[in-house]
Amino acid sequence: MLEPTFSFTIPSLHDDTPLDCRIYHSNQQSAERSWSPRGAILAHPYTSLGGSYDDCVVLSAVEEIAKLGIVVGTFNFRGAGSSKGKASWTAKPELSDYISFAGFFLQYLYCSMPPTSMESSPVFTEDSINSSPIPSAQAISSQSFEANRQSIIIILGGYSYGSLLASHLPTIDVILERYGKIAKGSAEAEIRLRAQTLSTQWNKEAHNHCVAERGRASLKSLKPPGSSSRSLGIVFGGEESEPGSRRSSRDSKRSLEFIRRSVDRSKRKLDSRTFDNGVNEGGEEHLELSKIPEIQASYLLISPLLPPISLFATMFSRFSNTSADKDDALSSNGKRQASASLNEPLVNHPTLAIYGDKDFFTSPKKLRRWAEGLAEKPNSLFRFKEIRGAGHFWQEEDVDIQMRACIKEWLQDVIGSQGG
Repeated sequence: MLEPTFSFTIPSLHDDTPLDCRIYHSNQQSAERSWSPRGAILAHPYTSLGGSYDDCVVLSAVEEIAKLGIVVGTFNFRGAGSSKGKASWTAKPELSDYISFAGFFLQYLYCSMPPTSMESSPVFTEDSINSSPIPSAQAISSQSFEANRQSIIIILGGYSYGSLLASHLPTIDVILERYGKIAKGSAEAEIRLRAQTLSTQWNKEAHNHCVAERGRASLKSLKPPGSSSRSLGIVFGGEESEPGSRRSSRDSKRSLEFIRRSVDRSKRKLDSRTFDNGVNEGGEEHLELSKIPEIQASYLLISPLLPPISLFATMFSRFSNTSADKDDALSSNGKRQASASLNEPLVNHPTLAIYGDKDFFTSPKKLRRWAEGLAEKPNSLFRFKEIRGAGHFWQEEDVDIQMRACIKEWLQDVIGSQGG
């Protein structure tokens, strides 16, 4: 089984709850000449029923995806594994948990550099390689990663309950908007610093491997990033910000409200005074979203949940995957969106739904009708595969092998069609 390259925590944007997270790099990624920023997120089943990122179906899919040179990220929802907090009944906090990790993961992919481009990158001098990556006392600074201008391919996925939340995520633009203007010490700032820290560590290891490769050093004595070397398999705990500077999400919101009132009282004065590092006197950083390359999103839904079980899993909460609401990323007016609107991202982006014809959580007949309806829409990019003999937990003989083969085939098509 593939071991995680990094194990770490990030705060949830919902309420600062620490969430356990992992990143997996395959063993061949450091030497891959056609490296491009592509990643996949897999969310786990329902926490209250024992779901976590150690679920065997999640781990099986992670291993298959990583074989294709795709960086894979997983995380524990609140209350799962060692993540703090408790599982909710509405799924609203969990949706924010997913959004938190997605925001982190996109920034991690953006900051990760192709190993073959490092020779010309001024970031990777000997002094910078030996320096501590993103010291905890470092103030937030805008980092430019101009060498990495390739489009980012991101697969938003999940198994069972995790697939339900993946299909209700807001758009990538909405997720990244939270990082367009962030307060120092906020959860957004902490997430961004953690992404920079880990990407710097990965870049360092990939650089070292490329140097060894160019020097024809023995690859037996220097294992590539992602393998069980002394420097990876790293566990990051605690926080990136210096002690005393971190504020909870709620405190940050109160502080920002105070700042807004202050700005209204003295707008002209504050508008004319901005620090060179992009952080204004309110402690807010402006992330230049225009510098982030095109992001191509796809969806992977393993054993998706449909009504009525999906309604019970969320206590009939009404999601909105297009809302820009920054508090909980859910619809502010509470009105139920039309089914067509909720399924729109699955039709307009490459999507694979894979399920078994023995699934007892959702009737296979209902799953088949739902999948066929989406696949038959004009210009639909939705695809589905029904595995004969497979149940919801994929424990029947040979069904896991069929699931992995289906995922591999679909991902190869997605990567090829999106220029990966």
